[in-house]
Amino acid sequence: ETVETDALSHARLHESDMALFAIRDGLASIVPAAVLPLLTWEELERQVCGKQEIDVKLLQLNTEYDDDVSPEDEHVVMFWRVLESFNHDERASFLRFVWARSRLPPSANDFHQKFKIQAAVGDGPKTSPDTYLPKAHTCFFSLNLPRYSSEELMADRLRYAMYNCIEMD
Repeated sequence: ETVETDALSHARLHESDMALFAIRDGLASIVPAAVLPLLTWEELERQVCGKQEIDVKLLQLNTEYDDDVSPEDEHVVMFWRVLESFNHDERASFLRFVWARSRLPPSANDFHQKFKIQAAVGDGPKTSPDTYLPKAHTCFFSLNLPRYSSEELMADRLRYAMYNCIEMD
């Protein structure tokens, strides 16, 4: 009976070994295994996944503008105010909408792709912007932003797009 109990205990204790080794090997392919014991789980999460809180200023510092869009344009200034007014979950949804990710890299040095704000495309969004939604290109981390007439309208259009336009392009 003891041999059977020992064998059963051994089997139960080691039934997940293959999966755990695969996870360990995958993690070690991203973070050197020798570094892992030096990090707390919170530090490891931040280094691998980025900060949980979305820092709008960090995103703003890592933003490029198309030739026909300037950071001083009224609708761009309005955009940054709207994004600042969003709560954490809304900011995460915005990032998913424009980048298919819900977190920013840990620091400015870790941005391998800059966020790009572009003008709205087509005659409709240019002549009557308030009736159009913003358009995102997740592969390019870019946003075609119409020149909305108010912050409230921009916030509404962004929220609608973030929560209803969830197909990646």
